[in-house]
Amino acid sequence: MTNVHPSMRLKLKKGTFFMPEPSGSVYFRNNSGSFRMEGNTIYQWIEKLIPMYNGEYPLATLTDGLSKPYRDRVYEITDTLFTNGFLRDISRDRPHQLEPNVVQKYASQIEYIESFTDSGAYRFQQYRQKNVLVVGEGSMLIGLVSSLLTSGLPRFQTLLTDAKTSQQRIKQLETAARKSDPEVSIEVLLKRGPIAWERQIEPFDAILYVSSEENVQELRSLLHACKERKKTFLPAICTKGVGMAGPLVTPDGGCWESAWRSLHLESLNNRSFSPTAGAMLANVIVFEWFKKSTGLPALSNNQVFLLNFETLEGKWHPYRPHPLVSGKIEVENVSKEFSEEKKKDPNKLLYYFSQLTSQLGIFHKWEEGELSQLPLAQCEIQTVNVKPSGSSMLHPSQISTALTHEEARRDAGLTGIEEYVIPLKEEITSSLSSPFEKATYLPTDLHIGAGESFVEAVSRALQTMIEEEWNQKADQCMENLSRFAVQHVEDNLCRYYLKVLSTMKKAPDLALGKETNGLPVVWRKAEDNRWYGSVGFTLVLALRSALLQAVKEAQNDSISAALSFSAIPVKDKPIQSIDIPAYDANDQADVLRSVINRFGQQNKELSIVKINLETFEKDGPIDIYGVLLREGETR
Repeated sequence: MTNVHPSMRLKLKKGTFFMPEPSGSVYFRNNSGSFRMEGNTIYQWIEKLIPMYNGEYPLATLTDGLSKPYRDRVYEITDTLFTNGFLRDISRDRPHQLEPNVVQKYASQIEYIESFTDSGAYRFQQYRQKNVLVVGEGSMLIGLVSSLLTSGLPRFQTLLTDAKTSQQRIKQLETAARKSDPEVSIEVLLKRGPIAWERQIEPFDAILYVSSEENVQELRSLLHACKERKKTFLPAICTKGVGMAGPLVTPDGGCWESAWRSLHLESLNNRSFSPTAGAMLANVIVFEWFKKSTGLPALSNNQVFLLNFETLEGKWHPYRPHPLVSGKIEVENVSKEFSEEKKKDPNKLLYYFSQLTSQLGIFHKWEEGELSQLPLAQCEIQTVNVKPSGSSMLHPSQISTALTHEEARRDAGLTGIEEYVIPLKEEITSSLSSPFEKATYLPTDLHIGAGESFVEAVSRALQTMIEEEWNQKADQCMENLSRFAVQHVEDNLCRYYLKVLSTMKKAPDLALGKETNGLPVVWRKAEDNRWYGSVGFTLVLALRSALLQAVKEAQNDSISAALSFSAIPVKDKPIQSIDIPAYDANDQADVLRSVINRFGQQNKELSIVKINLETFEKDGPIDIYGVLLREGETR
C-alpha cells in the first residue's frame, strides 16, 4: 500500500545527501537516518527526480503524460523516499503570517525545522511568539542575548543579576538586529536586592539562566520557582574549568540537581572562564530551547552538555536520578527460598557498566589503565561518592583481579555498584517496611551485594558480611590453627594461583584457622611475614581468596591493607596434606542455600531484602540485595 497520492506537493528535506555506489545502488542520508535504494538504473531515475521534488507541483502534475510503467516507477521511488523520511508534503503545512523578509532572513532555521517535521514556517512563527525571560550576568549573558537574536526570537526580557554587565552592549545588539528584523525589542531590568522569583517569572513561557561565577544558590532559587509555577527552565553554569549546559527542566521531566550532584567536580581542572566558552554554552541552551519550542526532538531532558574550557571540547552526557534528590528508595523483603535463574548475556552487563562511566556517571574510572595484566587481568574502579564529605567527591580507587579481562571488568563493575550504594545504608534501613522493626536494625547491620542474579548478589552480600564479622573478632579466633600443604588440587583456579606463586618463588605458608559462623578460614603468611586470614563459604573458596590476594600482592609489588597479625599460635605438629576438590560455579545456588541454612542452625535470623533505586532500572541487567543478620529466632 502506497503512502503517497497524486495531490501531494513533495519537497526534499534539507540536509539530504545521496551518492551512487559501485554495486549500482544509491546511498541516502539526512538528519533522520540513512538507507540504500537498489536497482540497475536507480541512479539515473534519482538524478531526474530529485530536482522535481521542490514542492511547487503536485505529484499528479509531475507524472502527467508518462506511460503507466514509468508513472508506476515514479510513484514507487517517491513512496520509498517519503516513507524513509526524505520527502515531506508541503500541501499539509499549516498557514503562517510571517512577513516575506522574515522568512528570507531565517530561511535556514525554517529549513532545519522542516528537515524533521512539517509546517516549518508556522512552527518558527510560534517560536517567535514565545515569552522568554533571560537571567544572568557578564559576557555569558551578552552571548545568550546574541544567540537568541540570531535564532530569530525578536522579543524577550533580560534580567541582569550583576550591575557590571554592559547594558550598552545589549542595546547595540538590539539596534543591529532591528535593522533586518523590525520586531526586535529587548527589555532590560537590573536586579536590586532580593527578588520574589515566583512572581517575577509568572508571565513567561521559559526562563534561560546563565552564570560564569558558579552562582549555584541563585540558580537553585530560580529552579524552585520554575517548578512551583510549572515553567520551562534551561540553565548554563560554569565551575572549575568546565561549563554545564542543561538539562532542560520542564513540568514533565529533567532534574538539574541530580545532574549537578553527579558531576565529578573533584577531577576537574581550574581553567579560567573565557567569553568564547560562555558564548558556546549560550548557543547550546538557545538551540535546545529552539528545538523544544518548535516541537523538534531534544536531547537535554535527561542529558547535560559539558564543555572543557581548556580544549573547548564539548559532549552530551546522560545522567541518572540521584538517590538523595529523587528519594525513591524501595526495599522489599524476599524469601530465602529460591530456584535456578535464567542466565543473562554477560556482554550486556559490560555494556551497561560502560554506560555508567562518564563525567556524570556512577563510575569515574572503569578501566585497565596502566595496571599490569600478567599473570592476572586487572581492572581499576573508582566510584563517585553519593554522600560527599567536604571536597571529596570520589571514593578511593579499587583494583579487581581475575583470570580473564572480562571477569576482572565484571567484578570491578559490581564492586563499584556496591560501593555507590553503601553510603545509602541509613536511607535503606529507614525504608524497611513490615515485617521489619525499624528500630531493630542499624545501618551497620546491612550488607550490600550486586549481581546479575539473586544468587550472585546475595552471595556477594553474605561474603561481605562474614568478612566484616570475622575482622571484628579475628583476634578471638586464634585457636586450633594448623599448618597445611595442598597435595592434589582439582580446582582450576587454585591450581593456577599456586603455579603462579611457585613460579614467582612466592608460595606462601598456609594454615587452617578456627571456623567463624561455621565457615572455614584459611591463613597465609605474606612477604612481610605477617599472617592474613580469608574466610569463605567453602574451603575451596577460602583458599581461592587467600591465594588470589597473594598473587595480587606479588603482581603489583604491594602489601595488603587487610587485617593482619605478626604471629599466630600455630600448632607445633607436622604439616598436614590436604586435597582441594574442584568448585563448579553451577553449584553456587546450592552453596548459598547451605550457608543460609547454617545461620538458621546457629539460631541467627538472616533476612534478605531487594533494594530498588531509581538510579538503576528495575528491569536492568543488575540486581541489588541486602542481607541483615541478628541473634534470636525469626519473628
